[in-house]
Amino acid sequence: MLSGDIPPNQTIYLRNLNEKLKKEELKRSLYALCSQYGKILDLVALKTPKLRGQAWVVFSEITAATNAFRGLQEFDFYGKRMVYSK
Repeated sequence: MLSGDIPPNQTIYLRNLNEKLKKEELKRSLYALCSQYGKILDLVALKTPKLRGQAWVVFSEITAATNAFRGLQEFDFYGKRMVYSK
């Protein structure tokens, strides 16, 4: 399967997040930002060395994830441009 042929799913992967934020503030801010696109089932953001600056947002519907993916492209989040993938 080619990288451009990834089927849509309910989860978006975010990276290049500001690593200086505390975990709870990061999760609260991401929830507020992403919840405008649809119901969020889960939001995972860890501060371990390998997972710092990354998060996964699971939406209840594929359309909500797709809209968030499209709507947040090039979004400046706490001074850094987030990078998305599905």
